[in-house]
Amino acid sequence: MPLIHVYSPAGTFSDAARDALGEELTVIVRELERLPMAPYNRSTTWIYFHEVPPGHVYHGGRPGGTEVIAVEVNFFEGGLDEDGKRALYQRYTERVGEHAGLPQGARVPVYIVLREVAPIDWGVFGRTTRIEELRVPRPGEPPI
Repeated sequence: MPLIHVYSPAGTFSDAARDALGEELTVIVRELERLPMAPYNRSTTWIYFHEVPPGHVYHGGRPGGTEVIAVEVNFFEGGLDEDGKRALYQRYTERVGEHAGLPQGARVPVYIVLREVAPIDWGVFGRTTRIEELRVPRPGEPPI
C-alpha cells in the first residue's frame, strides 16, 4: 500500500511518459515489498505527480538551478529491507531518468526519500493495517 509523491519541474514528463512511469514505479515497489499484483492489491498503490512551476524550486535559498526531481515513497514498516531500499533507489532513478528524456549514462537529478510508517501511524478506511495483511491477496475484491 505504498503512497508515492513525485515532484518535478513543469514539463519534465509528457503525459505518456508520466503514465508509463506511474505503472513502472507501481510494479517496482510492489515487487520489492513482495506485495501481490491482484487488481484490488494493485489499486492500493497511489502515486501523485506534482508539477512545480518555474521559479518555485529553490536551491541554496534562491530560485532556479538544477532541475531536481524528488520522489517520496511512504510504505508500511517492514515493507522493505536494506537490499530492497537500495534496489528501489537504483531502479527508480533509472526509470525517472528514462522517462524524463535524459541520455543513458547521464547523471539523473533525482532525490528519493523513503518513509517507513508504523501501522498505528497510517489509517486506512478508518482503521489500521499491517504489511503482513497486505501480502495476502483478496480474491475477487474489486479495485479501490
